[in-house]
Amino acid sequence: MIFVDRIRVTHILLRQGKVKKMEMRMRIRLDQRLELLLTAMFISDYDTKGFCVDLEDEYAREALEKFGSFVAHPAVANISRVWDTEIDCSSPPHYALTLTEDIKLDPTFNLDQVRESLVPNADLSRFTADLRGFHRKADFTLHFSQLQSRLAPWLEKLNDLIARRPVQYILEHYLGQKLPTTEVLLCTLTRPFLSVTVSGTRGETLYCLCSRKWLEIAEQKDSLERILISAIWHEFSHHEINPLTFGLYDNLNKLNQEQVNWCCALNESIINAITIRLLLQEEVISEKHTDWMVKNAERNKAPQTRAVLDLLLDYEQNRSRYPDISSIHPRLVEAVGPPPR
Repeated sequence: MIFVDRIRVTHILLRQGKVKKMEMRMRIRLDQRLELLLTAMFISDYDTKGFCVDLEDEYAREALEKFGSFVAHPAVANISRVWDTEIDCSSPPHYALTLTEDIKLDPTFNLDQVRESLVPNADLSRFTADLRGFHRKADFTLHFSQLQSRLAPWLEKLNDLIARRPVQYILEHYLGQKLPTTEVLLCTLTRPFLSVTVSGTRGETLYCLCSRKWLEIAEQKDSLERILISAIWHEFSHHEINPLTFGLYDNLNKLNQEQVNWCCALNESIINAITIRLLLQEEVISEKHTDWMVKNAERNKAPQTRAVLDLLLDYEQNRSRYPDISSIHPRLVEAVGPPPR
């Protein structure tokens, strides 16, 4: 499909019958497993700076007031002995999202990526048992129920915004790729938005983790819809773009820091450019906002956003030549220069 005349993608998809009514019901929700782990990490001595909100945040203060007396509990006291200090922020959520509802390790999931973020010889089974004990002794189920009630109006508002368009299918159509099962989660204690893919014998689930704090700030600045929708597109896009870029190297385990930085900068540039194009096509923003968004992206670890944005126009207008985003990825690489070797 060629995107021209700024026609809303939603209307085209609906008219062509490519989106069923039930498929449009993407929902954002809380997850008790995630809230449990993040609460334990937050009240521990583990360095969560840049990952969790600070104590000025009302939810952070309440977590400390409710659960501060559990700092000696093994699930809290041993976190620094389990999780490496230099880890990808997505690793703890990845672990939490593979747990069963009764906080046990689920053998159907692949935990190789999680284990790479653990301290050598850390016992993940022991930590999981401790976390389950913390969940019980702290009566975390009651806390989570209170969180759900408190945030119900806010979640309803967010879901109303998501329901305005088939968010996932717009992105899939643009990428030319079908995504696996997807989930959107609201996190009360995290700062960044994150993309997490868990895999196992039952297939993959792709998660977009949304920061409550930053969505609240977005609402205060009258940009809630833009931030929410673009965050979902951004985090889901990582699932398709990252493998293309890192796939330029034969052995990911041997990448040096310069190569990793180059890949991350290219990924962020491509994804930011895609998000800008979709926001324009869905009329969430207008052309006058483009320059500001490009400059903002370039200031935030996406230095080639403008170069990629120009090439995406050719991609949109020549989908017979570029059936999916992977087919134009080599041109995007050429535009920013060869990867460091």
